[in-house]
Amino acid sequence: MSSLRRPRSPLFPSRRSPLAGRALVVALGAASALALSGCTGDAEEGPTPVAVGATEYQPILETRQPVPGSAEDEVTIGLVSLTADGSTVELRVLLTPHFAGDDPTESYSVYDMFGRDHDPRIVDVGTLTEYKIVSSSGTTLSTDPHEAETVNGRPVLYQAWFPRPEGDPATVDVRLNDSWPALEDVPVTWESEE
Repeated sequence: MSSLRRPRSPLFPSRRSPLAGRALVVALGAASALALSGCTGDAEEGPTPVAVGATEYQPILETRQPVPGSAEDEVTIGLVSLTADGSTVELRVLLTPHFAGDDPTESYSVYDMFGRDHDPRIVDVGTLTEYKIVSSSGTTLSTDPHEAETVNGRPVLYQAWFPRPEGDPATVDVRLNDSWPALEDVPVTWESEE
């Protein structure tokens, strides 16, 4: 697997031009093809790498859940990583919408996929401690859930930063939405201090 590069800062989304939007759709189309090819393989092989933009991500866990508040819409959640570096832990998740509708160009935001309820958390079950997304001066350190969007069947990368859990636990639970089951025993990668 190629090394992961830090994408453009999610805190300062740039204005999208029509050409940038088309480039995103083309890049996400390739990701969709990769994701679909992973769905047809053996279950023991696990998820396949998914390309989002110019970077390739390998989910370590995938689940498909109903969009909260919707009887017809679903989202595939591909947990890529939970990595501690310094005083924070970065969560990377691929979200792929599967919304009812016939318009293949209609886009859906991360906020839509979360059922319009954005409050992800990580939970250290051993110490019964819950960690919410880091925020500073009114700025939440996560991908802007209203700006990050994609079309049906094409993943979008969602990132969020949490305070580093005390005691550096080997695993934590990830709660993306209270309507979905927790992603349990997610391994935390602890970056070595230099």
